[in-house]
Amino acid sequence: MARKNNSRNANEASWFYEGRTKNGDLVTGTIEAETAIIARVKLRKRDIIPFSVKQRSNLSFLNDILAQFKFKASTQEKKLSLFAKLARSKEIHALTNKDSTTDKKKKKVKKPVKDKEITVFIKQFVVVVKSGVPLLKAFDIVIRGQENKKFYEILEDIKFGVENGLSLSESFGTYPMVFDPLFINFLSIGEQGGILETLLTRYIEYKEKIDAVKRRVKSAMVYPVIVVIVCTLVLGVVLGFVVPQFQKIFENMNATLPAPTLVVIAISHAITRFWWLIIAAIAGAVFAFKSFYRGVPRFRFFVDSTVFKIPLFGELAQKTLISRWTRTLSLLFAAGVPLNDALRSIALLVDNYLYGAATLNIQKDVESGSSLYNAMLTTDIFPNMVNQMVAVGEEAGSLDFLLQSIADYYDQEIEMVIEALLSLIEPATIVVLGGILGSIIVAIYLPLFHLGDVVG
Repeated sequence: MARKNNSRNANEASWFYEGRTKNGDLVTGTIEAETAIIARVKLRKRDIIPFSVKQRSNLSFLNDILAQFKFKASTQEKKLSLFAKLARSKEIHALTNKDSTTDKKKKKVKKPVKDKEITVFIKQFVVVVKSGVPLLKAFDIVIRGQENKKFYEILEDIKFGVENGLSLSESFGTYPMVFDPLFINFLSIGEQGGILETLLTRYIEYKEKIDAVKRRVKSAMVYPVIVVIVCTLVLGVVLGFVVPQFQKIFENMNATLPAPTLVVIAISHAITRFWWLIIAAIAGAVFAFKSFYRGVPRFRFFVDSTVFKIPLFGELAQKTLISRWTRTLSLLFAAGVPLNDALRSIALLVDNYLYGAATLNIQKDVESGSSLYNAMLTTDIFPNMVNQMVAVGEEAGSLDFLLQSIADYYDQEIEMVIEALLSLIEPATIVVLGGILGSIIVAIYLPLFHLGDVVG
């Protein structure tokens, strides 16, 4: 590791940290290091347990000043605090009726590593650790097989942290854009309880099922997207190249054109003359939508709530969410995570503001002494079957098993919805595309039906 440390010193950055000393005092400050993990290692050597380590920006001096007056909570706690404040601004029923504000947006960071590569790495890591290989040696074995250079560097950095005294959860948690909070949570629980191998095995099973559902849903969406692209290209060619040729013929004949033909020609003119403006408008609309979706909680809450009303697609989205929600809760509960903490984790994991806000409301009610069944019933967003199964699970003391059964049931439902969706898309596409192209062709040929009168 000597060579690695020497190369790191050339590109050190300034990091702002928050932590606690061995005496229990809360401290903040800055430290120089190339990566967050190296910064954490240096802090550990100073007998400081770091809570958060963030790279300083040009305005970071403001944080330093504010930190002298108020010790800030960790990143996850701040997100939960803001989420709770916004999600519970009105009563639960007002929230489910889409009258309230939404949770804090969870900023999307583009992953430098594919989900498949992460899953394969965890699988290999678990197999090597199970075989009795020491932890650091296991890292060496698995890292050598990585073809993704970025992922290789990330794993080397994580290994460096573990090698210098950081826990697995602390080292992996430094890369939240790569490893999801559930995985980090399992590492922490497994290390503390001495059941790391068991929990990682369960996580792999969970990850495989979730990824299988994601792949199936994505595959169902590929066909509609391709059809829309092909339809757009065909209409562009017809309106941009074919219609103008017919227009020249009509002009040479001095023919009187019917209204449908004039409309098609007008559309063709708009496309041929202002195609760049149309493309810019579409790109601008997409950019604006994404910006509002990511930056305006009320707008995202509205979109996330409305998506369930779309025929078939809304049903697919809801069943997918319920499957993931129940499977994740089952996994956390079975791993020994308290129900209150498990719900709080799911509130940050679920990728839908309606279900995220509802989950946080459930967590707040459970924290206040309510049963999970009553808390879920109050939100009014879960199907009756799910609520009843949860009630039975709580009474029988087998909540994790019944939640798993619900997830398996909805996985089967997802397959049925996807099959129904695919069976309807093809004929619907043919009807829509045929109707549009047929209308254009009829509009073009209408003047030709009276060509004899024009010539006469």
